Amino acid sequence: MNEDVSARTIHGNRVLLRLWHRGDTLAQELWPRYTEPFSSLWNIPPNQSFSYDELVGRGSNSQRYAWAVEDRHRRLIGRISLREVDPPRTRARLGISLSQPYVSQGLGTESLLLFLDYYFGPLGFVCMRLDVAAFNQRAVRCYERLGFRYIASDWRGAGSDPSVRLIDEPRYANVAPFFKRNRHEAQVEFYEMELTHTEWTARQR
Repeated sequence: MNEDVSARTIHGNRVLLRLWHRGDTLAQELWPRYTEPFSSLWNIPPNQSFSYDELVGRGSNSQRYAWAVEDRHRRLIGRISLREVDPPRTRARLGISLSQPYVSQGLGTESLLLFLDYYFGPLGFVCMRLDVAAFNQRAVRCYERLGFRYIASDWRGAGSDPSVRLIDEPRYANVAPFFKRNRHEAQVEFYEMELTHTEWTARQR
């Protein structure tokens, strides 16, 4: 990276981004549960629990950074993170989560617009990748609007997650193609998506 990750607070119309603080981890634990029926499958394999030092890139082997998303009332409403930062720090993998009450209001898109300008600008990255559960079409559409391209897909085991049983119900027929089952387990399709600095700057022009 070309810039200290702690050097800037980024202001938008409805949100601001700042470096993740130690207390934010505790605040995030108080977020209400997601109400979407398959939300427990958005992150496979399950997220590990990282320390504060790891989240802000201070761990001995850490290549992970995080920013808090706040609304105009300075409430913590989301988190944007980078992981798998390659040694030259030209590429990283995106992670984003919003608290349930702030989903589907365009706040995630606004946050990413701000962050992508920072990522491809002062931070000096040239490529961003992400993986997203294919059935999470709201997220897929958001990434496509921002310019991310589908490059591959893979299937991940869902273990014994109880929400998998829902795919047999007629009302969830639209997401059934993103699941498959064998004798041993259910699997969920994930998309790999990518956006480059060149693509991003071209879209902004």
